[in-house]
Amino acid sequence: MANILVLPNEILITILEYLGFIDLQSLIISQLISRRLHELVPIVISNIQKYVIDYIKDADEELRIHPLLRAKFKPLFNSAECFTEAEKRQFAILSLHGDYTLPFRRLPWAHSKNDRDAFLRADATWHNISLTFDQPPITHLDVVKTYSTCGNGLVDYYQVELPPSGLTMGIFYELLLCEDATYGFETVGWELLLGLKLRSYDVLFEYEGFIPDDPELVISGQEARQAAVLYVMGKNNPNSIEYGANVNVNDWILNAGGQSKARLLPWQGPNPNIVWTMYNDLF
Repeated sequence: MANILVLPNEILITILEYLGFIDLQSLIISQLISRRLHELVPIVISNIQKYVIDYIKDADEELRIHPLLRAKFKPLFNSAECFTEAEKRQFAILSLHGDYTLPFRRLPWAHSKNDRDAFLRADATWHNISLTFDQPPITHLDVVKTYSTCGNGLVDYYQVELPPSGLTMGIFYELLLCEDATYGFETVGWELLLGLKLRSYDVLFEYEGFIPDDPELVISGQEARQAAVLYVMGKNNPNSIEYGANVNVNDWILNAGGQSKARLLPWQGPNPNIVWTMYNDLF
């Protein structure tokens, strides 16, 4: 490595870009070798993501969460993955029962204070890495929420405002801690569904629920290739006050301080016709 470091930045960056495509984790770890690499690696990651946007955007493969991010943050992409194998055999329904910090507490790096402090640093590299690193980015994210109470279904919807570079791990992480994106201590669970996009705001409210494979409700295929839906489920939970008293959500907030960078927008598609839908239901 000492010989490589004598190379000019232009050549060294090219070498590191190849490394990033082959082994992202090694690229990130290389920042620990020297101050120079610590400064160059974020540039390399940004270059790779720009290259993908410019030259690989027309590929036909389905997007996937990068394996390194999936390994480090698996329970955050599907809250059911936070349960142990024994718990999965024991419970018929894998519900958080309002303990919505459980997926955070069971992240593979959450058990060690040193590891957790390192991951939650304001300048941690993973914040700015695209969820689909080395593939086209997710440029459209819907948040679809369903809530069950007294036998009735309530729904809510947001569209997340994303930068041109798309959805990063940092934005997604902060989104899950945003009050409006979940049901707090009444959260049952959530799942990030890639390759889907909400088709109709009206149909969502008419169904009073979310059906991921219903073509009248969602768009899939090539048209939604760079889209995703964060599906969040909630339920009236009489123990929410108890959970709220025993769990400190601030333990998982990134150390950058301030509010979440995720901006939640209302439906941005055709004007909804909710009044007409309700009229049809009544008559």
